[in-house]
Amino acid sequence: MKRISVKRHTIRKLWQLCDRAVFAVPEIQREFVWDPRRASDLLDSIARQLPIGSLLVWRTSSDRKHLLRHAQEILPPHDSRNADIWFLIDGQQRLSVLYRAKKGHEVQNDQGRTLNFSKLCLSFDERSESRFQFVRKPSQKLHAPVVDLLAPNWKWKLRHLSKGRFAEAANLRSRIFNYSIPVIFVETSDVDEIREAFLRINSGGLRISKADRAFSKASRLDLRRLVKEVRGTLPAGFDTLDPRAIQAAMALIMGQKETSSKAVESVIARLEREEIEDGKVSRKFTRDWKNISVCIQKAVDHLLGEIALPNASFLPSDLMVPVLALFFHANNRAQPTAKQRREIRKWFWATAVGRRYTGRGYYDNIRRDLDFFDRLGRRRQGSFTPRDRIPMDEIRRADYIASGSLSAAFFLLLAQREPRYLETGNAMLLDRTAALANRKDKHHIFPRALLLRNRFSNREANSLTNICYLVAEENQSIGSNKPSKYLEEYRRLRHFGPTLKSHLIPHHRQSPLWSTNVRRGYRQFQKERLALICAAFNRAAGTQLFHKD
Repeated sequence: MKRISVKRHTIRKLWQLCDRAVFAVPEIQREFVWDPRRASDLLDSIARQLPIGSLLVWRTSSDRKHLLRHAQEILPPHDSRNADIWFLIDGQQRLSVLYRAKKGHEVQNDQGRTLNFSKLCLSFDERSESRFQFVRKPSQKLHAPVVDLLAPNWKWKLRHLSKGRFAEAANLRSRIFNYSIPVIFVETSDVDEIREAFLRINSGGLRISKADRAFSKASRLDLRRLVKEVRGTLPAGFDTLDPRAIQAAMALIMGQKETSSKAVESVIARLEREEIEDGKVSRKFTRDWKNISVCIQKAVDHLLGEIALPNASFLPSDLMVPVLALFFHANNRAQPTAKQRREIRKWFWATAVGRRYTGRGYYDNIRRDLDFFDRLGRRRQGSFTPRDRIPMDEIRRADYIASGSLSAAFFLLLAQREPRYLETGNAMLLDRTAALANRKDKHHIFPRALLLRNRFSNREANSLTNICYLVAEENQSIGSNKPSKYLEEYRRLRHFGPTLKSHLIPHHRQSPLWSTNVRRGYRQFQKERLALICAAFNRAAGTQLFHKD
């Protein structure tokens, strides 16, 4: 039976409790997920004396220490000399930010983004929306580091401030130290009761992911730690793979026929019931998890080696990893034969270009693919044939910024062609240019400003047919000139033809690239480049992917 009590603690008191290491993060909790904006907004709300919510603490005896999550490093690890453990069921993110605001140092959230709390500053800039913000290069005139503001010798650290700003800082410091937060204590011996409370609190809105819901249900399996360890073994950016993909691989390899959260939770319920012996996981589950880990690693290695992804940002869908992991499980973890490699290649490109794992119908596509890969692995039978060919015009209509899977496939296709620098003809350094987030290294062949002046829409200008790789130095020299003008100085160079060919840019003597009529030239250019792109996709896939509209 649970007992509930409420007590208000000032932030000053909460810092003292953190230093005593009385708080702990239970395995059911999420990793640290906040970003710099949310962290600075919390301090701003406190400074304005706005409510920030309460902390929910499960106060229990130290014999529950096996429920601790030992990997978290934002708050101090629980000190076993404390008689009780104060498990944070709700409020971990807020308390973590408050603690780090005082202590400083760099931390990483679950997406691998670094928050340097030594750069969190009180801003005196009147143009700033928030009084607190992360500043890359703080100015003594405009900023006071929060770690200095909250330090015991804060007066000495902020002695450079003017009299007015010093008084303002002192007032804000007092507000933060004396701000009072309700702490709700729950005392119960029923772990399932706490787990249910966590899920109910966090299911209102978008505060808990499906992955975290699954982790909360698999606390005895220590699934969060296992998934984190697997992610840590994956190269080339795959260490930030969505945890749901690893959970889905577990579900598929352990007999489920789909990748849904319902399927994952069904497997977890069975494992928690059958594979826990005397509070420890069975040897069978340990063996099964090792197999799951190896299959995931082999799936990623195949994507990097055989499909030649430069890095994880080119993966059209995280769900491709568990589906491919199932193949390696069915194939007894052996390397694919030449036939199997051909079929996997067809599947990869058809799925990426056709956006088969997004939007309506993606569950049906995944189910069919699971059946196909099970046959291909166990019996070496089956040929992957796309059910529906893709209209060629989808590539012309796709905006390179917002097209997800198709955009990833397009830039992967270009990256695999070893695109060359316009100025030298040398192969581009893909470790600098081959990340989908590097928008500045993507170039409009017909400059966007030029097309907008000629009554084309933003979407038409951003068509994949108008985009190629180009490093920033070259991009800045192009401006809004017509291709016939900015390419003129390069046309006489020996490497010009091979360079444009590497970017799939039609450059023959009558190419619309040289047209002085922008509207007519751009339309014809799109048509010619679309044909080159579709032909290159077909060659990469080893099958016919498209039909004409």
